[in-house]
Parts: sequence; C-alpha cells; structure tokens
Amino acid sequence: MKNDKNALKELQHSLNTIKGNLHILEVNVPVEKQMEYFRYSEVIRNNFSENPSVDEQLKVLSSSESSTQDVKYALAFLAVSGNVKAFRAIETYNKTHFSDWAKMAYIQAKMTLESEFSDEKQFFISTGLGGKGEQLRFFAFFKSKDGKNFSDYQKQLIEKELFYCIQNHNGILEELQIRDSYFTLLFLIHIQVDIKTMLEDFVDECNQYGDFLHKGFVITNVKIFSDEEIQNDLIKKI
Repeated sequence: MKNDKNALKELQHSLNTIKGNLHILEVNVPVEKQMEYFRYSEVIRNNFSENPSVDEQLKVLSSSESSTQDVKYALAFLAVSGNVKAFRAIETYNKTHFSDWAKMAYIQAKMTLESEFSDEKQFFISTGLGGKGEQLRFFAFFKSKDGKNFSDYQKQLIEKELFYCIQNHNGILEELQIRDSYFTLLFLIHIQVDIKTMLEDFVDECNQYGDFLHKGFVITNVKIFSDEEIQNDLIKKI
C-alpha cells in the first residue's frame, strides 16, 4: 500500500457490512504460504469424507515416522473436520512445532469449530504481518527531506510524535528504527482507523519544527523490509 488508502478503505467498507465473527491471523506467515495452505485445504474440504478417519490422521500427527507430506495432509484434514479432539491435537502440535502450515491449520480449525457451534458466520482476515485482536500489524517507511541526516533533536521529535500519534488512535508502537536519513516502524492499529491520514498528520506535526521529513511514505501489511531492501529499492520509490 504505497501512500494509497484505497485498498484499506475498501477493506474497511467491506467490514462495515459484515455480520459475523471476525478473525485476524495473529502470526506472521508469508502471504504465499497462506495461499498455498488455503488452496490445499480447499481441495480437502470440497472432497471431505470420514475416510480416512479423524483417528487415523491423529495418529499420523503424533507419529515421529510420518513424512512431511503426510503431516501436511493430516493438519489440513483435521482443521476442516470440525472435530473438537482434532482441534485440541492441532493446538498441542503448535506448542512444539512452529511451522507456518501448523499455524494456518490452527486458525482454520478454530474457525471451523466456531462455525459448527455458532449461528454466526466466520470471517478471516489474513495479511503477511498478521495482527492481534481487532488490530492489524503494519510496517511503514519514512525518509528525510533531500536525504539529509536527522539531528539528535529531530530523532527525539520523531520518537515522541510517533508514540503520541499511534497511542492517540489506541494503537501499539512495537518497533521504531531510526537510521541516519530514514526510519521504519512496526505498529498495531485498529482496522477501522484511517492510517494514511493518521501518518500524514504525524509528518505535518514534525515538519512544523524544521520541515525535515519527506511528505511521501510507504505503508504495507505484507512484509518487513530489510535495511538492504530499503537502501537498494524502497528509498527510491518515494
């Protein structure tokens, strides 16, 4: 989302029309892996039967001799089964196995069960950076005006104003990295907050004290950019 609120606005508008239980993926799973899981899972769901049985797949999940492919199938099968014992098994598996596949199976198993026991429809929001509760996680990049290095005072101002800006919108600033002429932040914010306007106000507030920030910035909920990616590519895009 490069300084463009249209995609988020469309999402926010859609959420306002949703009547049901909303789930946000709380863990950081690459979007490509999420799509791979859901495509695989959908095939199983569309052809689901009790053969093989839940008990058979539970044995696959608990066996140290099971192949990686067999475990992938077992996790996806158990996740769509709507079986409480299957959900508990996936939950336990996630405590000792930290694969993206297991994380996705857990959230799907939870949604499937809630759908079974509730009249409400279940809706899922997933991004590459995940979220928490009703908040999504975003990565943002800002740079100085004309590539000038920040002074110590400007760095202090950035930190102070960012903390106030995000806290004022009931968000959480998780990480702030200030380099010589640019800075990045990782933060959680409610899905209905106008993030673009919030960050534009932050830039305007800082620029009242020396006009030192470039007005353009980058926001994404897909990935965290490394310093190398920023210096080689991202810094040139705004």
